[in-house]
Parts: sequence; C-alpha cells; structure tokens
Amino acid sequence: MRSHPLASRFSPLLALFVLSGCNTAYREAMSQAKEAAVRGDFMTAARAYRSACAAAPDDEMACTRVPIFAQKATAQALESARTPCEAGELDRCIPPLLDSLDLIPNHPEVTAMLEKASQLHTERCASKWSADGSLDTQVAGLACLQARGHQFPLPGYQTLLSEQASRIASRFAELAVTAEKQGTAGAATALWSAAQCLTPGADTASRTEQARQAFRGQSAIPVVTRLEGAMSPQIARELSDLCHRLSSGLPFWARCAELGTVPGQPAPLELQVDALIQRVVENVSEDVRTVDYVSGTRWVSNPDYSAAEKRLERAEREYRRAEKHRDDMDDACETEKNTHEASCVGCPEPSSKKTACDEAKALHAAYDSASQELSSARSNLSNTPESVKEDVYDTFTYSAWIHRWSSDFRFTLQANTPGATAPARQQGVLRFQDEEHVGFRPAGLSANALETPSPRDFSNAFFNQLAPHLLEAVQRDAQVRAAQRRAQCNELPANWSVPWVQCWAESTLWEKGQEPQPTELLQLIATRVGAAEQPLCR
Repeated sequence: MRSHPLASRFSPLLALFVLSGCNTAYREAMSQAKEAAVRGDFMTAARAYRSACAAAPDDEMACTRVPIFAQKATAQALESARTPCEAGELDRCIPPLLDSLDLIPNHPEVTAMLEKASQLHTERCASKWSADGSLDTQVAGLACLQARGHQFPLPGYQTLLSEQASRIASRFAELAVTAEKQGTAGAATALWSAAQCLTPGADTASRTEQARQAFRGQSAIPVVTRLEGAMSPQIARELSDLCHRLSSGLPFWARCAELGTVPGQPAPLELQVDALIQRVVENVSEDVRTVDYVSGTRWVSNPDYSAAEKRLERAEREYRRAEKHRDDMDDACETEKNTHEASCVGCPEPSSKKTACDEAKALHAAYDSASQELSSARSNLSNTPESVKEDVYDTFTYSAWIHRWSSDFRFTLQANTPGATAPARQQGVLRFQDEEHVGFRPAGLSANALETPSPRDFSNAFFNQLAPHLLEAVQRDAQVRAAQRRAQCNELPANWSVPWVQCWAESTLWEKGQEPQPTELLQLIATRVGAAEQPLCR
C-alpha cells in the first residue's frame, strides 16, 4: 500500500512536533541549551543539548549540536583553566578540565593539562610528606594524594595511589604480625584492619577476622558472680551459677570467668549479691462460678403455626368476598349490555363515566389476587409444623479454688569496680497464681489441675529482678575501665608502638562496645603529624 506523498513529506516535522509538545524533558533541555548558547555559556549548552538528545534520540537538531557545543565548551574550558594551571592554582585549574572530560573523554589537550596538574599535586605532597620517611608521614602523604584522587581519573595517578597504599599496608601488616607474636590481640586487630582498609585482600581479611576473634576472647571482661544470703536450699541451688544464667545477655566484650583464663586478660569484675528470699506463703480462696448448658430437649407449640392458621382464615374470607363481588358485578355488566342493545339503537356513544363492565374487570383482578393469596396461605400452613423442638437449659454450679503464692525478697549488689557508687538495692514480692476446679463434660468444662510453682520458678522470678542490675553493673564497669585505660594512651605519641595500639584498642572496645573502626587509627596517625586530610579506605 502506497502512502500519500504529502504524509511522507511532513512525517519528520510531525514527529518533531509531537516530541516537542509531549516530551517535557526534551522541551526544557532545548530551552536551557538555547538560552545558554545565547549568553556564551557553551558548557551548559552542551550538557543541555546532550540531555535533549537523550530525551529524543531521533531529534537531529539536538543530537547534531552536542559535538559542536562540546568542542566549543572544551575550548572555553581550556582557556579558563590555562592561567590558573600555569600558576599552580589547582582549585581553579581542575574543575573546568573535569567538566571537559565529561563531554569529551580522553581529550588529548585536556588530559595533558590534567596530567601536569596531577604531577604538581604529587610533588607538593611528596615535598610536605616524605614518602620514604616514617609510617606517620607516609600515611599523611597518602591522605594528601587521596584528597584529589577523585579529581585525577588518570591511570597513572590511580596506580600511584594503589602503590602508595600497598606499601603502607605492608608496614601495618608487619606491625600486626609483631603484635600477634607479643600476644596483644587488640593491637593486631587494629593493625590488620588498617592494612585491609588500604589494600583489601582475601588473606588480609582472614587475618583481620582471626585477630578480631582473638581480641574478643582476650580483652573480654571476666565476670565473677557470688551469691550469699538466706533462702531455701532448693532456690540457692538453682541460683548457684548466676553468671551462666546471665551469659546470654552479656555483651560480646564480657564473659563469665568460669570459662577459663586467657593470657593478657583484664582483671575480673566481681559482683557480690547478698539476698534474702523468704519462705513461700500460700493463700487459697474460693470462687463460686456457674455455667449454663443444654440438659435436654422438649416439644413445644410452634408460634408460627398459629400465625399460619390466622393467615389462612383471612385469605379464605377475602377470597369469598372477592368471589361474591366479582359475580355480582358480572351480572350487572350483563344486564347493562342487554339494556343498551335493546333500547338504544342509533343512540350516541356512551359518556366516559365508569360502567359496570369496567368495575367488573377491576374486581376480576382483585379476585385473582385473593386466589393467589389463598393458595400461598394454604401452602405456608401445610409446610409449618404444629410443634417444634427446643433446647432445655440447666445451670451447673462449681467452686474454683484460687491459689496465690508469694515470697518477699530483697537483695544488695556490690561490684569491685573502682570508684563504684553505693550498692544497688531492691526489694519486692515474687508472686504466682493458679486455680483448680472440677470438670463437667455436658457443659464443655474441662477440669483444671493445680500447678504448684517449683523452687526453679521462684529462682527464675528472682533472677529476672536481679539480671538488669547485673548487666548495668557490667556496663558501668566497662566505662570505668575504658576511662582508666584511655588515660594511659590518650594521645598518640611520636614513637607509638604495639603496646600503645593495644591500650587504645581495648579502651575503645570498652568505651564504645565495638572494635576500633579501620579508619580511626589512620586518622589518629595523620592528625598527629598535622595533616589536614584524612586517609580513606579503598
């Protein structure tokens, strides 16, 4: 089928019209591009034309102007960057060059200028932080290079960053091995983490995790619990191992001392509990209750049957009345017809007054309705039983015996934490309740047997009161230890070594409840030598 020549001629124009009318992104981008081109902002114009082309890939106007304005924008950017680049003003030199690479990747002249800028920055970092100096200056030098890593997407510069990071990571790994040999797992964890941060690798990640597990085992605070006081022997036996009961709620940086000693572990936290759990008192009360149930059935008169009989009687009366009226009016209609035909030959048409025959028709309709109602009433009566079966209810009365057990308690908790406040104290009542009663199957009532609380139940209830105070004491002790430990390694010294890192790692663990993050040690090192930039993980 051949298309109309006019339709073929105007189809591109029509498509452009549809795009410009319905594509809001295209229309806005084209407007922005034209305005930017008029005021000589070729960078904005090129990006806007690129957006318009992306919104309407078939639009020749937008797509052909992208490379044109990209060249104009690049020339404009080179002109803008040349003077600050030559003057070494990198903050003004680099941004227009990066904008140009966004439009024309790998542009030779732009890339060359960016290479020179990267070399200048590398020289400045090297002159300020000697790459062959101490580990501290090497970390600061890497942070200096990393500060502009996102501005130099150049293979050579990125390779330089990787090589520098790898050299520093190797030195951290050497220190980590030394820490492992010295049995300081906290220092090994921090040092391996720093190495993994700078140069990620499977082997380093494995060594980091091994050190972390060793650190948690070595620096976890050993907890010793002792319980004394007056209570029944059964309850005392149940509470004999408080720390074991508490272990599931302990943070990972604390553990029960009964699990054994670890070389280099901190001094134990001793928690002394003096408790009084008095004899259990039982009170019993009776609660008389009732429950209704179906004890049998009986036959009773159906009230619907009486109503059905009355309906039938009404229907029969109405039917007889309608039948008589119908017959009477039929006779009147017949008489009216005979009189009219015999005495009024040639008479004019009768008036519009209602005749006997008209009324006879209406009475026929009333008769039909009465007949239908009579049939329905007879059917309803025949389908309604004279009597129905109903449930017979009875009441079952029974006694429920309510048992209430109570035991007064009080305790005092004292920790050996240096500078600990007054002992924690609490008193209260341990309460349990249950009931018993007989069962009665006809009423669906099941027997409820009495369950007497055991010594274990009372010990569990007492422990639930004590446990929050124990955990709070562990948290408080960790904060005190952290502050004391931090005082020994508050600031990073110039000649820091593995023992200082161990001290810092432990104090961080107890203070924050987690191991030091990989960048924390790197940032401390860079800050100590006065670096403004902070090292970054790869």
